[in-house]
Amino acid sequence: MQPLLGISSLSLGSCEHHSLFSKFQAAAHAGFTAVDLFDSDWEHFKREYAHAHNLPQSTIDGDPTSVAAARAINQLCTSLQLRLLCLQPFREFEARKDPKEAAERLRHAKGTVSILPILGTDMLLIPSTTLPASQLDSSPERMAADLAALSDYAASFNPPLKICYEALSWGTHVSTWRAAWDVVALANRANLGLCLDSFNTAARQWADPYSPSGTLLPLPAINAALHQNLAELVTLVPPHKIFYFQLADGQRMLIPLTLPEDPTVPPLRPWSRSYRLFPMETSRGAYLPVREFAEAVKRTGYEGPWCLEIFNDSLADPKKEVPDEHARRGIEGLRRALAAVGLSGALGDRASCDIVLLMSVLVNRSQSSQTSRLGIKGIDVE
Repeated sequence: MQPLLGISSLSLGSCEHHSLFSKFQAAAHAGFTAVDLFDSDWEHFKREYAHAHNLPQSTIDGDPTSVAAARAINQLCTSLQLRLLCLQPFREFEARKDPKEAAERLRHAKGTVSILPILGTDMLLIPSTTLPASQLDSSPERMAADLAALSDYAASFNPPLKICYEALSWGTHVSTWRAAWDVVALANRANLGLCLDSFNTAARQWADPYSPSGTLLPLPAINAALHQNLAELVTLVPPHKIFYFQLADGQRMLIPLTLPEDPTVPPLRPWSRSYRLFPMETSRGAYLPVREFAEAVKRTGYEGPWCLEIFNDSLADPKKEVPDEHARRGIEGLRRALAAVGLSGALGDRASCDIVLLMSVLVNRSQSSQTSRLGIKGIDVE
């Protein structure tokens, strides 16, 4: 079965320099069949949409301005024949000790869930919280209860919406796929599932950008530990509870990074934010065990989307070619990853489809008329 080939909006350029229109157009032309909407792009789009349409700024998802902006994004994805996989990430959600803070975060989360069908997606991704431990309840039961409450709200929609939980490699209490799975299993909701991320797993349990070797242990030992970890993944997690698969590689630091001077900055965050790469870009220093991770995900029986999530300083480049360049690198990286696990025949020929060629002609003829048709009044044209 052909997987949907996706890329996060963030991985096509920063919202400060590159419009959502230009990024989604680049994804479609490169051959992607799906995208996800990153929170920084969503917030930026809402602000610009409100300004262009003389609307009040959105203060919470679900208000009139956010609804109008979500409809415009839905129309944009439809026009480019792109499926919107999810909105992500909704940060710092679970296990807050302060009852008022917990209630307020749940209120905001419900607002964001309510906007999902209008955007044209059915899933919200929640990464494990990185708040200070002093502000959090460390019990998996409490985390599960919070996620269950939001999942129950999402299930009230027709059709039901989904919540996807991901372990950030620097999460305060949940930093591995196994810890995230324990929480999901405890919550025991049909519409709550797991996001598996190749970078976060490798960064937490295999790599070390502060070591000259680039790994936590010598290769024979760390590879044996990885093999055991992935065998457990295949055995433990059923495919229907894997809602999302994110791929990213990481750059081997020839000169090891220096630990952050600020003790509040998690050591893995600077590497994650600046040095991710597309899968198997070895010429750029990629070295993480992406193939091994992807093979394990395949062995679980997962048949859902493969989506790229890349953070890199290159995304902040203001050059107009950035979205196209990163889309090209991204689709090439996905091809390598798919081929590495025997799925090379699952590649679509999206870039050659008549509909995309027609869209390219129309967009190049008049970008302004395109955005006007979408009700965006030109705010998405660079």
